[in-house]
Amino acid sequence: MRIGFRKLLSRKCLTTLIFMKVLVIYESTRGRTKAMAEAICEGVIDKGKNCTVLPAENFAGLENVCVLAVGSSTRMKRPLPKVRNLLSEIELRNGLAVFAFGSYGWSGEAPDMIMDALKERGGIPAIETPLKVKDQPSEIDLKKCNKIGGTLSDLCVE
Repeated sequence: MRIGFRKLLSRKCLTTLIFMKVLVIYESTRGRTKAMAEAICEGVIDKGKNCTVLPAENFAGLENVCVLAVGSSTRMKRPLPKVRNLLSEIELRNGLAVFAFGSYGWSGEAPDMIMDALKERGGIPAIETPLKVKDQPSEIDLKKCNKIGGTLSDLCVE
């Protein structure tokens, strides 16, 4: 006896399977971290998966998110204020895959602090070491971001 695929899955489950996405949130002062966020998302899309890039102030929730990437420039040895606020308030599902990234001009602590906060909230690192780029991302740096996006996309099961 053959059972149809749709009968095996509820509508909600089917919607979740179809619309799972990587969410890339960032805060950037000079556009450097924004460029990294966009390159990560391009890598996800190149692999045929869904991705959304959002400034931290536009974050509204984690519905249908399979991987969360958060990035910030480093200022005064910490992430920028909107990312700090987001990290203090965000509710992660236990086991959500997470990644941290960011640019810096001097010291570069923000990505490590972001990853620590995401892990404290129940996230599981998709890639253990956060990505840090000094100053403006080069073409090589953006290709690395793109490759990371591809790796993140592999964690979204369709």
